[in-house]
Amino acid sequence: MTSIRRRLLLWLIIPLTAVAVIVSLETFVSAQKISNDLHDKTLLAAMLTISENVVASNGTLLAEQTLKVLTENLGDEFFYHVLGPNGAFVTGYSGYPRLPEDIKLEDGVPIFYDGVYQGNTVRVTTMRQLLSGRDLNGWTTITTWQETTQRADLTLSLFGRSLIRLAALVIAAGVIVWFAVTQGLQPLRRLQQAIDSRTPLDLTPIKRQMPIELKGIVASMNDLFARVARSKANRERFIGDAAHQLRNPIAALKVQAEVALQAKDGKARNQSLKQVVSVSDQTSELVSQMLTNARANAIEKDAGETFDLSELTLDAARSVAPKAIEKDQEFSTDVAEGIWLKGDKVLIREAIVNLMDNAVKYSPRQAKVSISLVLKGDEISIEISDDGSPISDEAFFQYCQPFYTDDSAHSGSGLGLAIAKDVSANHGGYLVNRADGDGRGKTISIILPKPK
Repeated sequence: MTSIRRRLLLWLIIPLTAVAVIVSLETFVSAQKISNDLHDKTLLAAMLTISENVVASNGTLLAEQTLKVLTENLGDEFFYHVLGPNGAFVTGYSGYPRLPEDIKLEDGVPIFYDGVYQGNTVRVTTMRQLLSGRDLNGWTTITTWQETTQRADLTLSLFGRSLIRLAALVIAAGVIVWFAVTQGLQPLRRLQQAIDSRTPLDLTPIKRQMPIELKGIVASMNDLFARVARSKANRERFIGDAAHQLRNPIAALKVQAEVALQAKDGKARNQSLKQVVSVSDQTSELVSQMLTNARANAIEKDAGETFDLSELTLDAARSVAPKAIEKDQEFSTDVAEGIWLKGDKVLIREAIVNLMDNAVKYSPRQAKVSISLVLKGDEISIEISDDGSPISDEAFFQYCQPFYTDDSAHSGSGLGLAIAKDVSANHGGYLVNRADGDGRGKTISIILPKPK
């Protein structure tokens, strides 16, 4: 079942129909009870009339006119039987439906039961009455009965009318529900129209007014549009950056390769080939950094796995330590244990390595480089300190922009701080630049929120 309209109609009409069937059965039982009660009371009234007539006529047969009136009022053919004191037959029809053996007749209490007379089902009432007359004096048993055709007809009539009303109610409810569901689904059509009217390049949020039930769907779609837009922008930026940043290295590779081909002696050729290898390494590092930067901009906050940040920080420090040893630098770590973080493990490590690598690269020989990991209240602080020149806030802001480099010979790809900034931001954190108190050295920190 793919249609929401049909699903809603079935969920509404089927229970309503089931209720209608139950009500119909109850109506039939009620109609049957009403019909039986009405005819039983009429039959009892007829029996009392007979007792009075028997007393008035001294036990003779009912007058023909009286029997005719009773039959017309009762609807079906009417019969009666009267037994005088000591069980003597007084008047009426001799063969009457006998009282069931399990029912005891009490004086002055009418008894109703079903019986068979001349092969037809009949309803019977009987009662012992104390009569006082000239020729009939004492306890007399009067039995009256009639066929049940009119009872059944009245039951079916009452039930039929109720059934017609219930059927009309169900049909009317179905029509009303159909129109109500159709109108209720109009917001879905408007949402469909809002989506169909968009071009593949239109990723702006849907701003149409929607019912409360659809606001969650619209919010999810707008969030999806925003993520697709960010992904598209990152891809376009990556393509543009790659085209711009790789132009010069590729041109340099071409030039060095041409020089190597034109070199007359082996020494010049080897020097050119070394330059080719060096430029290739720089280009490879640049591409790797660009891919990392693109991934850092694509991750979602709170995505990833929960990992041991303490162990990750030590692992990142071990990977950079050999570079510090080559420059005779004093490399130290102060990492608190048991600090965990949820996020992209690879990118967090890359951000830490980039900051430590910058600290080692831009610090003089025999300088001090350190990394510490501490928990400060609700924040995690990863601090990388070195003896290099402090960076002003203005310069730090520029260094955090992708591909920004100064004119120094040691300038890298210009992506190290940019990657650290984007990774921190996409994990709910930020970077802090702080100069040491004596004006020598600096500390760059990654501040991240403590997992809840």
